[in-house]
Amino acid sequence: MILSSLEASRLQSFEPSLDAYLLGPLSYREGLALQHQMHSEVLQKKRFGAVLMLEHKPVITLGKNANAGLILRDEKSLQEAGIDLILTDRGGEVTAHEPGQLVVYPILPLQELKLPAKLYVDRLLRSVILTLNEYSIASEAHPDYPGVWVGNDKICAIGIRVKERVSLHGIALNISNSLDLFQMIVPCGIRGRGVTSMQKLLSSAPDLSDVARVWLEKFSEVMDLPVKFDRTGCILT
Repeated sequence: MILSSLEASRLQSFEPSLDAYLLGPLSYREGLALQHQMHSEVLQKKRFGAVLMLEHKPVITLGKNANAGLILRDEKSLQEAGIDLILTDRGGEVTAHEPGQLVVYPILPLQELKLPAKLYVDRLLRSVILTLNEYSIASEAHPDYPGVWVGNDKICAIGIRVKERVSLHGIALNISNSLDLFQMIVPCGIRGRGVTSMQKLLSSAPDLSDVARVWLEKFSEVMDLPVKFDRTGCILT
C-alpha cells in the first residue's frame, strides 16, 4: 500500500503505548460497553491500546460456553439480593465480581504486538504474580487450573476474548471483597478448591488504587509497553 507523506508521518508518530484508566464502581454492562468502545477505537487506530481498571457492582457472570449448573442459586433469589446474572462473550466458566475486587480489562492489538493468545495470558498472569510479590504474597499460575493461586485458593480469576485480533475482558484480583458471592457458585467450575483475597492473607487490606498502580507498573514491564495517562479527573495519574 502506498501512503501519502502525511499518512506515513502520522503512522510513524503513533507509538505503541497504553492509555490507562482507573474508574469507580460500574455495573458489568457499563464496563462491557466501555470495553467495546475502546475495542472499536483500537481497531480504528484512534489509540494503540487501553487498560481499564475498575470495580464492579455485585454480579455473577458466565463465559460463553459456561455450565449454568455451576450457579448454586436460582436467578430470582439472586435478583432479590441485588445481584446481576449476565452471560458474557469471554472464555472461562462462572465467576463473581463485587466492590473491593480489582477488575482489569486490557484492550490490546495482539497481532500488532506479535503476541499469541496463550503468551498474552501467561504475561497477564505474570503481572499479577509480580504484583502480589510486592505485598509479600507468594502465588503461582497452575498448569491445570486457570488464574493465580495461593496454595489451593484462587486469588485472581482470568477470562479473555480475542475479537478481530484485539483482546477483551481480563482479570479479577480479590483485594478486600467479602468473597460471599463465591459461595453461590462453583468458581470457574473448579470443585474442591477455595478462593482467597489479599485482605484475608494480610493483616490489613491494601488500598485498591495502590494495588492498581503496582499492577499497572508490572504489566507495563512484562508487556514492554509504556503507559500514557490522560489528564482528566477519572484517569490514573
